[in-house]
Amino acid sequence: SPPAMDFISWPWKIATFVMMNLALFVSYGLFSLPGSFLPLYNLDRNINLDVTSVILGAVPFCYIFMCPLVAKLLDRFSSKMLLLLSTGLVSVITLLFSTLGYVKHNGLYIALSLILRICQGLFGGVIDVVAFATTARLFPNNIALTTAIVETSLNLAIATSPFIGAVLYEKVSFLLAFVVPAAAIFLVFIASIFTVKDVNCKRNDTQSCTRTVMTDFLILFPAWHCAFSQLLLNFYIPILAPYTEVEFGRGAVFAGICLLVNTIGIIVTSPFLGQLMDMFNPYIFLVISAFLLPITYLFLGPSPFLTSFVSPSPTQLLVVLALIGAEMPMACYPSLIIMYDIYKTRFGKMSPSAQNLITSLYCGSFPLGAFLGVVIAGIVSRYLTFAQSTMIMGWVAVLESLILFIYCFLVARLKRYRSEEYSPILAPNVDMEVTSHSG
Repeated sequence: SPPAMDFISWPWKIATFVMMNLALFVSYGLFSLPGSFLPLYNLDRNINLDVTSVILGAVPFCYIFMCPLVAKLLDRFSSKMLLLLSTGLVSVITLLFSTLGYVKHNGLYIALSLILRICQGLFGGVIDVVAFATTARLFPNNIALTTAIVETSLNLAIATSPFIGAVLYEKVSFLLAFVVPAAAIFLVFIASIFTVKDVNCKRNDTQSCTRTVMTDFLILFPAWHCAFSQLLLNFYIPILAPYTEVEFGRGAVFAGICLLVNTIGIIVTSPFLGQLMDMFNPYIFLVISAFLLPITYLFLGPSPFLTSFVSPSPTQLLVVLALIGAEMPMACYPSLIIMYDIYKTRFGKMSPSAQNLITSLYCGSFPLGAFLGVVIAGIVSRYLTFAQSTMIMGWVAVLESLILFIYCFLVARLKRYRSEEYSPILAPNVDMEVTSHSG
């Protein structure tokens, strides 16, 4: 018989929320861990950057496909069971990756790297969606704030893990650069057994919403905008260490510091902006980011036409990366609450299955952008300099911003058309009780 249901008390809510953040922190840390040293390690093995980019991009590529699948798995399986299974397996996979330094044949090394990164991406995608779906059910009236906190943990991991990995790689060994994080996620696995409540993420409706959501441009575009922003954020990861080594004579550790500074900007602004997004119209933040982010990105190289005003230097690079980090929450975090808002504006009430699907699309937008960013960077790095490639991406961002302005105009028209109906932009984002499986 099915387990009994009861309401989750606030201490258990907080404990579950904290563990979901830790699981995401370690999972995304493992995803970005090799970003600062693997390009240099592979170059020493005579493996090109484009091959390394594919290896690095294998994890987010798998996330893209796992996120919609996990939305279906949550209808059938316990959220806690999925979390424990995925964290345990990611720990084992990372431990296996640490042994690849002993593989001498490059062809076998590349094949095993891809296989293990694909497996890591499959189970990391489970952690991603389970964490976001659980958080949305635990705190339905504070979607933007809790999303900002979760994304802060995620981005903190993305920034600190390359720095930690670079230090372990340069000061100790390739082996320990993976053994230490494997032990960290195993500790999360053990702690989750005792501290995580099994939040009910199963749908209680029978009507499928897949076609409705997947064919609605206004629902899908915020996820794409989030993906494109993540593309910009991840574009320079595989090419940053080679660039700083050639341009400034500083290698993996400095590249790790650059990524750390990049994420400090995200961490500092995320909670504050998340609270504002729950209080004010989140579309405003999208528009602001559409103005600021492309302009800032053009200064990253800096673009050749800006070198008469700004010269490349370690200080210039750190300042621009910090600004990009500070602007990134405005581009990404409103997306989930806007997707909920569009669905509820169109259809009045959001079903649990619609919430699971929309949440999975939002989660999938991050790895989609990360995958596209690292792969495109690996390809263009063979033909363009760092300054030239970042300039091109900056102009592409300008074009994407113009599409965003058109999107906001279409949303305004929709809301005027539905003005006589309920507009839920600041209302609770789910219409259900938050429950737990006991026993």
